[in-house]
Amino acid sequence: MDDESTLDAAPAATATPTPEVAQHRAMTAPVVGTPGTPRRFPSTRFLRDFRLPHALQNPLYRRYWWSQFVSLSGTWMQNVGSSLVVLSLTTSAIAIGAINVAAALPLLLFGLAGGVMADRYDRRRILILTQALMSTYALAFAWLIWSDTLEYWHILVLAVLGGTTAAYELPASQAFVPELVDRDDLPEAIALNSAVFNATRIVGPAFAATAIAAFGLASAFLLNATTFLVVIWVLFSFRGLVVHRPKPPKQAGSSALKVGLGYVRSREDLIGLVLLTSVLSFLVFPNAIVLMPLYIKDVLGADDSWVGIMLSVIGVGSLTGSFTLLRGNKLEHAAGKRLRIGLVGLVIGLAWLSVSRNAMVAIPGVAILGFSFSLANSQIQTRVQQIAPDELRGRVLSIVSLAFNGVMPFSTIIVSGSAEAVGQPIVLAACAVLVTFGSWYLWRRYAWQAFVPPEPPPATAL
Repeated sequence: MDDESTLDAAPAATATPTPEVAQHRAMTAPVVGTPGTPRRFPSTRFLRDFRLPHALQNPLYRRYWWSQFVSLSGTWMQNVGSSLVVLSLTTSAIAIGAINVAAALPLLLFGLAGGVMADRYDRRRILILTQALMSTYALAFAWLIWSDTLEYWHILVLAVLGGTTAAYELPASQAFVPELVDRDDLPEAIALNSAVFNATRIVGPAFAATAIAAFGLASAFLLNATTFLVVIWVLFSFRGLVVHRPKPPKQAGSSALKVGLGYVRSREDLIGLVLLTSVLSFLVFPNAIVLMPLYIKDVLGADDSWVGIMLSVIGVGSLTGSFTLLRGNKLEHAAGKRLRIGLVGLVIGLAWLSVSRNAMVAIPGVAILGFSFSLANSQIQTRVQQIAPDELRGRVLSIVSLAFNGVMPFSTIIVSGSAEAVGQPIVLAACAVLVTFGSWYLWRRYAWQAFVPPEPPPATAL
């Protein structure tokens, strides 16, 4: 009887709402910590818990990072403009490849010297000078387009000048980041650099399309020239600030270079990472970047608007790869797994493009290729920065840069010539096969050693 009374009373008890329930009856979201109690708005607790990456909490690095976002946005704007300018002058794969050879050949000749300079002189001053020169080249490009006097040989000359300047700028910029952050924050800073590089792949082409449509091709180059001024201003603001600058090498130029080369030769893990970088440069970069506009127009049969779209798709995939590295586990075995995933993705992306004949069908393959290239290349760069000692950082990074940019002239000529002879689909399929076997061998023979956790120091006797 008591049980029946209780059951009968239960509906009556729930029929009369409490004051709190009556007050919040129209609200939909539950109160945090009180199940079933409504609330007017969803909780924003996750926003209060959000924190910037630790490297971006460093004010020096944060300023430098934002300046890179502005400058690289301009660089990608100019890249879109350059692609359209070159295609308006020629549709020859060899002629297009020759421009990239002209830009990359100085990196082969002067890249190692740039690494020695990055270890010997103030990297901030090197960057100020090289950024000013890059701005001048962009202004010259804009003037030639605006005056309607641009010819093919102008592009070759400007490519050589830009490549020569980049030979000294790249080692200095890569070695400059560890001066701004602590060693524990270095992997995160490198991942953020990769993220900003790839994020600007998205916004840069979009800005370029808007500017070119409104003001013409020259505007992309003019805007790029102005973005270099932001970097120069930030670098000037660093004057007199304390940074983690290593002591310059005691050896002369050639002797200092031999020391850097000898260090890399003595480390099988570095040899593997350098050779994997060459594989990416030789077999992937020409297909993913250099010949992509030609692939879009000739193989896919798409119009000029798809050039910007596909560059943005590559940017989205690359940005995803950068965030994967940024948020991923920092342990060595996890880093090695990410590199293997990136290498497998490169094979899938190249094979996908080799069988695609429609722009919409090619989009997933382009995204996979961008993601995998960013993940693999950024992971290699991060591990090299962690392995390289401070006093040799510029020279070690210049060797890695040489493995990428020095191989590029030969890879571009070979891949471009092969594409013109047998067609890009066959070349893409062949590169997918070569990446499969090349990366498998280099991982098994050398590169795995770079991702072995260091042995703990021996315990001291009490």
